[in-house]
Parts: sequence; structure tokens; C-alpha cells
Amino acid sequence: MPDQLSEQTSSNIQGATQRCRVLATVGSLLLTPFLLQPAAVSACSTVKLQHGDALVYGHNLNANGVDVPGLVFVNKRAVFKRGRSWRELIDKNQANPSSLRWIARHGSVTFNTFGKDLPDGGMNEAGLYIWEMGLGNEEVVYPRSESLPKINQMNWMQYVLDNHATLDEALKSVSEVELDGWGWHFFVGDATGDCASIDFVAGKVVIHRGATMPVPGLFNALYDREVEVARYFKGFGGLYEPNLDDREVPRFVKTAVMLRDYPPTEDAVAYGFRILDQLTVRETPDWSVIFDARRGGVHFKTSRNPGVKSFSMKSLDFSNRTPVMVLDMEIQAGGDVTGAFRPFSHAVVRDLIDHLPLPPQFYGSGGLTKAELVDRLTHHCDAAALPEAQLFKGIWRTGATASTRDVSWEVDIRTEGDAVVAEVTSSGGSADRTRVEHLRMIDDRLSFTFRSKATGAVLEATSVLDGATMRMHLRGIEDDLGTMELRRQE
Repeated sequence: MPDQLSEQTSSNIQGATQRCRVLATVGSLLLTPFLLQPAAVSACSTVKLQHGDALVYGHNLNANGVDVPGLVFVNKRAVFKRGRSWRELIDKNQANPSSLRWIARHGSVTFNTFGKDLPDGGMNEAGLYIWEMGLGNEEVVYPRSESLPKINQMNWMQYVLDNHATLDEALKSVSEVELDGWGWHFFVGDATGDCASIDFVAGKVVIHRGATMPVPGLFNALYDREVEVARYFKGFGGLYEPNLDDREVPRFVKTAVMLRDYPPTEDAVAYGFRILDQLTVRETPDWSVIFDARRGGVHFKTSRNPGVKSFSMKSLDFSNRTPVMVLDMEIQAGGDVTGAFRPFSHAVVRDLIDHLPLPPQFYGSGGLTKAELVDRLTHHCDAAALPEAQLFKGIWRTGATASTRDVSWEVDIRTEGDAVVAEVTSSGGSADRTRVEHLRMIDDRLSFTFRSKATGAVLEATSVLDGATMRMHLRGIEDDLGTMELRRQE
């Protein structure tokens, strides 16, 4: 094979290397776990393949020595959710609870091991993708802040998919919460192909993106460490041959080679699976998952059922008028599995969590029995359906004011379980009653759009909730209708 990768990739690697902190001496790098990984270390991988109109994101989950069960979730938009910290979930007294509340702006498809709203990774209908990877011998220290809401790292991924559409938005949210749970780092990419890795080093967020992310892949080490080790291979400035069949070649290097050598005539999904197969370390991955960001296809296979299963996100109903849907990843049939999805049930999730291959001490770490923890993980999302949690619910009304051009407004927000429905009425009366779209809430900030039946104008409402008061600002495409105060009716 050629000795060099593309000039751009080589240049980016060299630039990124110069920016990397010195992690070890040259001698210790030659003995790094990337060249001699112990069997106990997971071998998870996430990669992006982008060429022309093709854009796919792929992930291998590999726990080495165990078969990890999973469910595919179809998560709905306009659903109210309550954040959960990991301490809150596992502690008998629910210590350190999350204060984060939101109404999902986007629907999504996620692959979950710990139940509803606790994904391992996934993509939303806007094309935003996120997946986690554990770190082998690296210590993850999440930033700490008493002023930020706490949230478990799995629940945070669902929060990102529920609320954001772009990489910039997702990266911004890292600094708006305090993560807890075990040590992970994350790969995030959006519908344009813009992608980044998120590491946590000594309590600081470290992001690689663009020129500092020369290879769009993430594995089980800090991105800086991957770049340092790559220097010893041909194409990156070193002498070792990047042989794809050599287990001692880092997956980071193999990914760079395979992305460089992608034949444009080959289907991107098929080649994505070829990359994931090539990144196998010691055993067939428990899961291999491909998201086709441009065509909307989702494709996956498992070690126990290796036939590829597929469905299209474009064929799914992400509205809250139908229930959340789930699919057991271990379905034996290959091909199109769209018809195999079933409505979410606690029994399906309980069975999933109860069969996780976890050590006994995991369940007792917060003072709960295994049965108690399984029950809490199964039902943690139910509290969002309780009326006392739904502080946004009610009929909000204002009288005519000069700032709103002498038009009175009413916003009626109702819930059916945790599904949220809202309608807007102006002084035109019931004939102008309009169901809202693009409904979203994070903490006390509520926003939505609607089309006025009276004028045909598309209006955007951004509001702040404060007890029984809603301060709502209305904007049109061209006009600004001003700010008004609505009061919740008793």
C-alpha cells in the first residue's frame, strides 16, 4: 500500500500532534495499551464516513467476553421529561437529584441498555448523532459546578438528541450541565458532517474538531493519546506498516486508512460495515450500528444474530400522538424490521435491565437491592407524567395591550401522560385556534411556532415561565409583535 495518507490528513495529524500535551516519554509510548490492550478492555469504536453525498455514522459496541442486550427506541417529540442524575437513580435516598426539565423538540432513534431515556447512542430526526465510548486506562473527571443541573451521562445524551440539531448546539450543552456516572467520552456529529470528540481531562472539557480532529473516529482512549500513538505508523510520520489485518495497529490508524481508500462506487452503508468489521479486536462486536444521515436508514447487527436488520427513520412516526416504540436488538430476522417495533412497556424494559451482565456489587452500590434498582431504572421516567411536575400546564391568557396591537392571546397547554399538546387562540376567537408546532422547553424557557389562521403568518413564541406568569415574545418573519404577560387561569 502507499506509504503516505493524503497530504491533508498527514498535515492535520502533524498539526494536532503539535497541539497535544505530552502524555508520556517515547519509550513508554511504545508500550502503550493501544499496542498491547489487555483482554478486559472494551473495544468500542465510532467512525464517520463522508464522501460526496454520502454521510454515515457507525459504531461498534464490544464489551469483550459478554453479550450486551439492547433495545432500539423510537423516542417522540413534544414529550415532557425530567432529568436524572446517576446518584439519584442508584441511591436509596435519591441523593443529588437533577433539577433539569424539558419538553423534547426532536424525535430520535436510540440504542439503549439501561432502559428508557438512558441510551448508549443514537440519532435524532434533525440528523444529530451522538455515541459514547468508555476509556480503558484513562481516568475521566467530569467538571463540577454547584450552580449547574446534574444529569447522568446516558440521560444527557437523550437530552442532547431531544433538544439540539447542530454540533454547535450539542457542544454548548456540555457546559450547561454537570455530568455524573462512570467515565465515558463522546463522539458527536450532525447532518452536515461537522463532528467532534468530547473528552474530560482533570475536570476540564477537551474538544477536538476540524483541524484538531484529523481522523473522524473515536475509540477507547483520549483523542490526544490516539494522535500521539499514530505518529509511529507510516502515513503519520512513523515506520510501522498500517496493516489492516494486524491487531497491533491501532483502530485510529486503520480508520484513517480505510476512509482514505473508500471507493466512491461502493455503497457507503456497506463500506461502513466493512470498516466496523475491520475494527474488530478480539471478538465479534456485540453490536454494529450504522446511521445513514442523508437517506435516513438505520442498520444494525449483533454477534448472536449477525444478519443485518434495517429500517428507515423517514417511515417512523415521531409525533406524540402514538406511543414510544421499542424493538429487541436480538430479533433473529434480517432485512426490514419496521413492522417488528412494539409499543413501549415496563415489562420489556424490566426484562432488559434484569438481564444486564453486571457484577453484583453494581446493584448494591447505593444501598438498593437488585430488585429495587431494576424497578427504579424501569420506572424513573414515569414521574414526568405526574400533574404536580407539569408546571407549564394550564390555560394562559392575556388581555389586549398596545404592545400586542390590541390583540389578546390565549395559550392552552394540555398533557396526556407525558405527551404535551398546546394550542394558541387570538382575539379572533375559536375560529383562530391553532395547534402549535416545534414545541420545546428547557427548565423555565418555553418556545413554539404556529401559523395564524387569520393572517396566514408564521409566528414564533419564546416565553419564560415564572410561577403563574408567562412572559411571551411573539415574532413573525418580518414583524415583531412585542412581549406580553399571560396569567395562568385558576
